[in-house]
Amino acid sequence: MEPKGIQFRKAKERDKVALCAFCDFWLRNGGTKDKIPGASNDYFIPHGRMEAYLQKYKVNLALCAGSIVGFSVVTSENVLIHLLVAGTFRGRGIGKSLLKRARPSQIRSKTDQSTGNPASFYRKSGYVRVHKKKTGPNRNIQLFKSSAL
Repeated sequence: MEPKGIQFRKAKERDKVALCAFCDFWLRNGGTKDKIPGASNDYFIPHGRMEAYLQKYKVNLALCAGSIVGFSVVTSENVLIHLLVAGTFRGRGIGKSLLKRARPSQIRSKTDQSTGNPASFYRKSGYVRVHKKKTGPNRNIQLFKSSAL
């Protein structure tokens, strides 16, 4: 069942400015100063990188009344590298719907996010950890694969 009042669509290049503003707000300290639930100061996506995502990868949006409330990015190798839902919209099934639409064979997930470790979300969604060892320069990346594969 789809989340009520949420529309999903593939992102277009014209969405770049709004998508960058969404990511900057939720990932780069935009909402933490106002103590908005789910806001963090973990990461940001440079505008040039977002442009590359929109040109090369599958980027899906979740929208409410025309505003972005979530997005996902899946690489050409079918690896989910980003899944973000606005903190004020979490718990409504938007992340689950984005993940279902993306249908990645693998997930690359950061574990040390200030909003929590998303590993249990991915496990509940049918993904299993590839191995116990974390990767990446900070040893904070977990890899998951679809349990259906």
